[in-house]
Amino acid sequence: MVLDAGYAIGEIALVSASEVVIADLTLTRSFYHPIHITGGSAANSEKVQVYSVKVVDPGQQGIKVNASPEGFYSDQGTIACSWVELTDAGRPEVKDNCYTGGIDAHSAWGWEVRDNFIKGFWCEAGLSEHAIHFWVTGRDTLVERNVIVDCARGVGFGLGEMGNGKAREYPDDPCPGASYLGHIDGIIRNNTVWAARPELFASQAGFDSGVALEQACGAQVFHNTVISLQPPFTAMEYRWGNTSAVFKNNLMTHALKQRDGATAELAGNIVDAPVDLVVDANGGDLHLAPGSAAIDAGEVLAPGLADEDFEGDARDGSPDVGADERVR
Repeated sequence: MVLDAGYAIGEIALVSASEVVIADLTLTRSFYHPIHITGGSAANSEKVQVYSVKVVDPGQQGIKVNASPEGFYSDQGTIACSWVELTDAGRPEVKDNCYTGGIDAHSAWGWEVRDNFIKGFWCEAGLSEHAIHFWVTGRDTLVERNVIVDCARGVGFGLGEMGNGKAREYPDDPCPGASYLGHIDGIIRNNTVWAARPELFASQAGFDSGVALEQACGAQVFHNTVISLQPPFTAMEYRWGNTSAVFKNNLMTHALKQRDGATAELAGNIVDAPVDLVVDANGGDLHLAPGSAAIDAGEVLAPGLADEDFEGDARDGSPDVGADERVR
C-alpha cells in the first residue's frame, strides 16, 4: 500500500500510544514527517515498532520520535528493515534551511534501529541532520547494521554543546556532574556509511561526518565502516567535555577527530585508510578486499559487544576492522 500525502498534510502516521506496529507500507511526501511517534497524553508510549516500511521525500524528517506536548516520552521502540530516502525530486520541498534527516529522535530511551537503508539526506544549501540521530538526552540506543548512502551526516548521538535547549532527566543520574547530555550510553556498531555522489560534495555543507558524538556520555562505537570518495569534514568525531566514549575497530578513509574537550578510548581503528582496503569503493561494495590491511587487525572485544559482522558472520579470535568480517 502506498500513502502519498502530496505535501498537503503534516504527518501520514501519527502515533502516541504503546505497542503500535507500522509495517509493509510506503509513505511519501508529507509536509513534515511521514511517521511521527510521540509520548502519550497521560503516560509514556512504549514498544512502537516500525518494520519493513518505505519512507520517501519527507518535508522534514522521515521518521520522527519526540515527547508529547504533555511532556511524556516514547521509549523502547524499534525501527527495522526499512528504507528511508530523500530523492532529487523531493529535495527542493525540504523546509527551513535543510531541516531534514532520516530518523530523528528526541529524548528517547532504549530504541533499536537496525538493518535499514537510508539514502540521500543532503541539500544544496544548508546542512541536513543525520541519517540516524538520537539527541536531546536520548539514552541506551542501539544502532546496528544500517546502510547509509550519500547523506551529509551518518549516525549522531547528541548535537551541539547544549542541544536545542531541552533535556530529559533520569532519576538514576547516570553521568553525575554533567552540565548537559546529548546522549547517554548506547552502541553504534556494524554500520556502513558510503559517500560517493559528486553533487553531495559540491553542496554547501558537503559530507560532514560518518559518526558524530556530541555531549555523549558512555557511547560505544564498534566495527563501523565509513568510506568517502572525497574529503569530508571528518569521518568520525567526538566533541564537547561531557563526551566520554569508546571507538574500537572502525575503518574509515579519513580522520577520527577529538574536539572541544571530549575524551575517548581508541583502539584497533584504521584512519585515513586507502579505498583499496574494500572491494569496490567507487561502486559501494564495502566488503574487505582480499589481502586488505584491515583483516585480522582489530582488537578482541568483550563477548556480546560485536560478536557478528554486518551480515551476521561470526568474528573470529583475530577480528577484522570495520563492519565486514571477511569469510575465508
